This record gives sequence, C-alpha cells and structure tokens, in this order.
Amino acid sequence: MTTEAQRLRAAIARTDRLLNKHSGTDAMTRTQRSVLGAVARMSPHRLSGLAAREGLNPTMLSRVVGSLETDGLVRRRPADDDGRQIVAEITPAGAVLYERHQKERTVLIEDYVASLSASDATRLWKALPLLEGLAEHLQAQA
Repeated sequence: MTTEAQRLRAAIARTDRLLNKHSGTDAMTRTQRSVLGAVARMSPHRLSGLAAREGLNPTMLSRVVGSLETDGLVRRRPADDDGRQIVAEITPAGAVLYERHQKERTVLIEDYVASLSASDATRLWKALPLLEGLAEHLQAQA
C-alpha cells in the first residue's frame, strides 16, 4: 500500500468522523445518521436493500430503524408492490433533521474553503470528480 493511499484513506475517515461530530448535536449515533440519510435520499426504501446498502445485518438494521421510528423520524410500512416486504420512509420531522445535518456539514466545509487561497480552493474543487469516482468505485465493490 502506498503512503499516499494511506494518507487519503486516513484523511477521508477523519473528515467523516469530524463532520459527524461537529454536525451531530443530537444524541444520534453515526449508524442512525447514516440510515436516516439513506432513507431521506431514497424514501421509501426497502429494508432488505437498506441493510445491504448500509452494510448492516437485518436484525441490526431493524433495531436502528426501530429507534428512528420511535423518535418519529422514519416510519415502516408494507411495500406498495409486495405487502410482504417492508419499506422505511422519511417523516416530515426526519426530513427536517436530515436537512439540518446536511446544512451544518456544508457550512463546516464552506468555512474551511473560504479560509483557503483562491488557488487552493480551486484545486480542491477540481479534485471532486476524482473523489466521487473513488466513492463510485468503492460502491461497485460492495
């Protein structure tokens, strides 16, 4: 493994942890925030697909979705096309919380980029397609 690849992995992981820490003023876990985000972006979402997407076993996903449901952030219901399948969908309160988290994280990044020189900010923005490609590659591997 190259030193650059190790540094990139560590920087991405650290950035993700810190964004979660600074934007999560509520008592949600990282897993709950991740599941809430997936449901918010793809609502309604089958629990079986959600478990695979999040890398959770079905029992753990059921617990996470149950806690989000208890908090009024998501609701479970039978799928429209197959009543045996269960989907999770975002509630209005869940959508508001998800948007708040997204805005908080975006502001943190905007504040950092604003502190950069114009040249460094441009270099960072130009790296976005490469980082997005890395994410797509990793998703395809899952």
